[in-house]
Amino acid sequence: MSNLDQYTGFDKAAILLQVLGEPLALTLFNSIPESDLLKLRVRAKELSNTPMLIKKAILDEYYFKIMSDRYRDKNEDNDVFRFIKNLNDEQVYYLLSKEEIAVMALALEQISPDRQMIFLKKLDPETKNKVVLKIGKLTDIPLEAVVEIANSLEQKAAFIPGPKEFSRGGGKSIANILSNMSEDEAAQYINQLQSENPELYNDVKKHYISFNDLVESIPESVAADFWSNPDIDVDVLSKALKGYDKDIVDKVVSYLPGKKQAMFTPIEKPMAKREVDIARTDILVLAKEKVSSGDWNLEDMFGGGEFIE
Repeated sequence: MSNLDQYTGFDKAAILLQVLGEPLALTLFNSIPESDLLKLRVRAKELSNTPMLIKKAILDEYYFKIMSDRYRDKNEDNDVFRFIKNLNDEQVYYLLSKEEIAVMALALEQISPDRQMIFLKKLDPETKNKVVLKIGKLTDIPLEAVVEIANSLEQKAAFIPGPKEFSRGGGKSIANILSNMSEDEAAQYINQLQSENPELYNDVKKHYISFNDLVESIPESVAADFWSNPDIDVDVLSKALKGYDKDIVDKVVSYLPGKKQAMFTPIEKPMAKREVDIARTDILVLAKEKVSSGDWNLEDMFGGGEFIE
């Protein structure tokens, strides 16, 4: 017989007796009657010429069954990755971020889609792409490897620190500090971050907006909506735009309603910097209200998100 399906359970037991040797096999069959054991010995001799590939397949099948039964006894719900669902998002990233692509993909498949996305967003684009593609090819990982991966990760998870509630700094904390500085002082830090630490700069820009961003950087559709805000006083705007090049001033004014455009008059005479700063702050407050209300997402606006005009 050359097909594994042609072998009965009794045949497979006889071949195991032959392959493992009687001393070891007797530990597996210690609950069967002596009469059945004698029959197994006879059948094992009859099957002594079984092809080696069939013997190996039967041995592998038995090994997988042993591994599966062992883990089933340990986890009554048979969920070998149950432990990972009890970790928070930060712990999951700590556990998986340094693992091989296949391990990351297999473990991510065990958690909800929204949690998967939280993890994937933290990866660099190349690694993220590899993990996503691997998730589609998990069927090539054998049961033995799945169980071993789960065991290994569960052991590592036991050493992960528990979740703590404290500030970790980062972009949001820096943005909060910059928001309490003058625009000129904040701009110095922003420029330094942009040149020395682009990654941290991008993180800060997810949480921080300046008046300069309003007049130069926000997407066109957002700018058109914002500058047409009836709460923007045209005289305050004139002061706020003091010091900007004419082309920038003209662009902002073009977003104003027709009546306000007619009323707008650039300030030509010198003006105290304090007055300009106050005017810019007044307008910036309106922008920050957009952010806090959720109308604006700074990560989309300054983090590379796409806008469809």
